[in-house]
Amino acid sequence: MKTVRTVKDKLGTLLFGKDLRVTEGEPYTEVREGDYSSYYPVGNYIDFDQLIPENSLSIIAFGADTDKDENENTSAIQSAIDKCHSDGGGTVLIEGGHYTVTTLYLRSGVTLFIEKNSALSANTSGKGYSHNALIYAFDCDSITITGGGKIIGNGTLFGLKPVKENMFSPSPVIDVIRMRQDYRAQLRFAHKSKYGSILLTEKCRNVKIHNIIFEDSPWWTYKMLMCNEVTITDTVINNNRNVANSDGFDIAGSCNVSIDHCFVSTADDGVVLKNAVWCGCEKEMYNIKIRNCEVISRTNCFKIGTETTYDIYGVTVEDCKFFMTDLYPGAVSGISLEACDGARVHDITVRNIYMNRCTCPLFIRLCNRNRAAEVTSSTANKTEIVKEDDNTRPVNKSTFDGKSEIYNITVENITSENAELPVIVAGYRQKSKTKPCRNITLRNFDITYRDATEIEDRRLFIPEYAKVYPECWRFRNLPAYALWARHCENLKIENFNCKGICGTWRKEKILIDCR
Repeated sequence: MKTVRTVKDKLGTLLFGKDLRVTEGEPYTEVREGDYSSYYPVGNYIDFDQLIPENSLSIIAFGADTDKDENENTSAIQSAIDKCHSDGGGTVLIEGGHYTVTTLYLRSGVTLFIEKNSALSANTSGKGYSHNALIYAFDCDSITITGGGKIIGNGTLFGLKPVKENMFSPSPVIDVIRMRQDYRAQLRFAHKSKYGSILLTEKCRNVKIHNIIFEDSPWWTYKMLMCNEVTITDTVINNNRNVANSDGFDIAGSCNVSIDHCFVSTADDGVVLKNAVWCGCEKEMYNIKIRNCEVISRTNCFKIGTETTYDIYGVTVEDCKFFMTDLYPGAVSGISLEACDGARVHDITVRNIYMNRCTCPLFIRLCNRNRAAEVTSSTANKTEIVKEDDNTRPVNKSTFDGKSEIYNITVENITSENAELPVIVAGYRQKSKTKPCRNITLRNFDITYRDATEIEDRRLFIPEYAKVYPECWRFRNLPAYALWARHCENLKIENFNCKGICGTWRKEKILIDCR
């Protein structure tokens, strides 16, 4: 296999390689080996013997039946939820098996208790849904989902056939261009029937998700939009790892959120923070804590961005494991911290993280994509899902232009095995103006590279990429193997070690315009 990229090869990669996105065809429903993780420690997270609260309202009493269609079951279960709410709150019991439904509306004061061996299951046509969600709650207070059962999104049924079969053997050569192509060739991109998320809570307060399994989401599994006081514990997300855009937990414009002792296996970002006007966000978000979680992701295990027009701060991620099991390529990044659309991302702490097979252990990126000037909530995700038309318009191009900042970031006590790219920290220079990442501390890093040959990709310069989608793979094979940093102010590096790579054409660390 070729290990040196020629001038002709470089010209062919100017557009970052061929994008193998499938856009047409019938839904591809086959479940292939490797679609779901071989590592699935559900018993470490779920209590299958959780006690059912007394005086629960059983959906069977309202006419739900596992043999009925989605319309009958949806009507029956919604009646139980509405009755529970009107009685001042309580528990609706999902028992007796799997119930096919379309969109259900949660109400204030209601606990949805799905007992073990029971489930709510999305209908397989993609029709009959509203708000792009299987379960939807708006402006609710004190809602809970628990019980040890499942909510099944049937996401595998709403994608198109991938270009390639699943890949299990790592490439003998570390080549980012090829890596990206191989990854995208395995994805099931959206069929027009894709309906949306398993769970969407919007402008809700006091939300508790505990002891529940979300399975096979078509899109963002749990999207919390403009919520306050959300607590998620002992929760499992087990998605098809090739269903495009099937994020795990999407924290959008929400504050005072805690995710503790959860397992996520998914195709897109595992835990991601977003705060953009086109997502429906309206103001800053803060006080987010993620701890004691295992996350398997084909993209970024933990990520802030890319949708970031409003500020994000006061975030702590600690005592987690980020990894990929048997598929190749591994995760794009273990940790990705991005500000590209106007937000100030600051006062972030990530510590005590073990990673394995995360291509880039840490990606910190400040740029000026300014996407709000180009998209609306209807058009931003048009290739991911057919969204409802809301008649919104892009904002004035000057509203968020050049406003993004990244500062006061501490990442420490990181162990990363089988890495394939260096840690990347990059501000940007655009129109003769430089914006640096500021006050970045990297402390106690122990990185070990995957044992492989690397492509020799010498370039006269590395473009700024200030206006494009921020991603570590965008920078291709960089001329440093441990750390590559550009446009940084007060970058502190303490006890930073990288091993397992020898005979390389690259330098250990490259710092450009850093002080």
